[in-house]
Amino acid sequence: MSPSVLDLFCGAGGFSAGFVPYSGREHMGIDNDPFAIATYSANYPRSQAILDDISRLHSQVIRSRFGKSPEIVIASPPCEEFSMANPDSVSRVSERVYGTGSARLLLDTIRLIGDLSPAVFVIENVAALMRSGGRDIVIQELERVGISDVHFNLIRAHLHGNPSKRLRLFMSNRRLTLPRFRAPCVMDVIGDLPSLGIEAILSPGDAVPNHETQPLSLENLKQVSRARHGRGTKRFRTGNRDFPNWVRLAPDRVSTSINGLSRYIHPYENRLLTVREHARLMSYDDSFVFAGPTVSQYNQVGESVPPLISRLIAQEVVRNLE
Repeated sequence: MSPSVLDLFCGAGGFSAGFVPYSGREHMGIDNDPFAIATYSANYPRSQAILDDISRLHSQVIRSRFGKSPEIVIASPPCEEFSMANPDSVSRVSERVYGTGSARLLLDTIRLIGDLSPAVFVIENVAALMRSGGRDIVIQELERVGISDVHFNLIRAHLHGNPSKRLRLFMSNRRLTLPRFRAPCVMDVIGDLPSLGIEAILSPGDAVPNHETQPLSLENLKQVSRARHGRGTKRFRTGNRDFPNWVRLAPDRVSTSINGLSRYIHPYENRLLTVREHARLMSYDDSFVFAGPTVSQYNQVGESVPPLISRLIAQEVVRNLE
């Protein structure tokens, strides 16, 4: 029998990717981003895709749509306020979780998990959540809803075969031990995509969804053309830290972390990577099509759980259920 799966803050559906083959029609994704939900609906037509505000969502609504409580709940509440790139990251996690910003959605995630009592839950977030009292808050709030067993699984995606580096925390009532695989380098992943210059016009049959170049101003093009491998042409300062942006990726190395707001330069061509190239570096198949404005598409890719990691987690979770 297929386990029923609820994906809270589902976004485009990266975290769902590994679970949909097991759950079939017994699958639901919920998010308040209409573009992400459009992507989710298009790629998972057999699943329920719900546009809703999770902070106001009652567990009874979920039960009524499923006809029961889901056996598995996966969730990716917003992580921006916990990220080290956030200028407020030096403050205690409690000031954010119990504040008025998006960090409060972690409490709503725990509330719904407590109400629904799934056999397995997995909450994904940035590793920085563990700092400044975050671990104790998660333990305390889970105990408040009757859950005393929680494992803080730190997963480095590239150690398990993902084409880009990504360190994430997966909090669960299961210990997650994923198999290790060697990650491919950048050009092994994106090198066979169709050209984007005049060759693309002459070979329209080779078009790949979401693989369109982004126009650059003359000044930006000059900066991009001067960028060396591993170096950024732009920087942004957040709090007391300086971060590079528009980094030219090294062709023979594993990609740096693909983030929603960051852009990367092609290893050899003087242009920014396309949404499809971002998606490949996050282990999405070319059959997975992203909807909405281009900026939203980049965000949908960068804010998701890599499908490869989702598949490995799903295998572990389903095996524990059997």
